[in-house]
This record gives sequence, C-alpha cells and structure tokens, in this order.
Amino acid sequence: MGASFFTLMDVLSQPVLVLNSGYMPVGIKSVRDAICMVLMEKADIIKEAANLFIRSEKLKLPAPRIILLINYNHLPKRKIRLSRQNILIRDNHTCSYCAKQLSASKLTLDHIIPKSRWAEIQKDRKATDFNSWENIVTACKECNTKKGSKLLSELKWKLPPIKKLDPRLTPLLFVSNKTAEEFGWNEYLFYNQY
Repeated sequence: MGASFFTLMDVLSQPVLVLNSGYMPVGIKSVRDAICMVLMEKADIIKEAANLFIRSEKLKLPAPRIILLINYNHLPKRKIRLSRQNILIRDNHTCSYCAKQLSASKLTLDHIIPKSRWAEIQKDRKATDFNSWENIVTACKECNTKKGSKLLSELKWKLPPIKKLDPRLTPLLFVSNKTAEEFGWNEYLFYNQY
C-alpha cells in the first residue's frame, strides 16, 4: 500500500514551478501547461517527478516539477501589493517598536493609528487610508499587545522612518514550505518561502 496511485487528471493538474532563463521563480503552471510549453520548445524540464509519466501512443514524457523558460529573462512588471509578506519584507522581519528581528510566525501586523482612533486624528496627520503602507508596520506580539488601541504619542514611542519597498527585492511569488518540500522546489525558491 506504500505506492501512490494518481489518475492522469491528478498528474496533469499538479503544480510546476516556472523559472525564467536566469533561474528566478516567476510563476506556477499546471503539469498540462508545462508539458505544452516543453513540446512547443519554450521551456526545458530541469526537474521531473519520480516515476510519474505522461504517456500517449508515440510519446512518453516525465511529469515536470520545475521548468526553465528558454528565452525569457525578464521579470513580469507588477505593482507591489499590500500584503503581510510584503510588509514583513519591507520591515526586514523586525518589530518596528522594539527592533527585535523575529521569524514571521512570531510577528504580527499593527496599524499605527488604530481603527478605533482613526476618526479623531486630523486628516493632515495620518496616512491617506487606514489600510495603507504608511499605517501598517511589523510588530512583535508583545509590543502589539502593549500598544493595543493607543497612539504612539500616548506611549511616548517613536517609529523609525518607514522605507519604501524596492520592487527588485520583492519576490514575484510566495510558496509555503510544505508545498516547496512536497514538489522538490526548495533549491530554487530561496527567500520565496514562508
């Protein structure tokens, strides 16, 4: 009972990591789409699934796990989205209040001006939007609890200048450690894992 049984549809829908020609992760495709790219000579398989093949009468192809785009060295243009991962990257996994650098699981996101206090702050003294880059920072759980719904001035806390996030340093995609491990992508993801 140790061997896994996959139907053809199961195999064709499994994820494949896509790298540009500079070996930078740029996306995830299905096995079906990846095989089409390989057959059209737009990509090469650089890592395949052990003992999983796509067969037809005249063809036997290994199911890819990672493909490399042949003539694509660019990174897709994108707007940096406001997300937990991108705030953690911007703040270097460091609590903005006590300056401790911690793992992602030990950090929270904190609104500098809490929602309960948003209306009382003058427009010229706050960010343009409650959920904005300027109003959200990384905080350790202890500092976030201490701060609660207070303003920084009430606690006499100072905040370091909030940096702009450099799009060149922001990964295009994030993949869970579990998925990376399951499909053998670890060696190509670097900082893209959470």
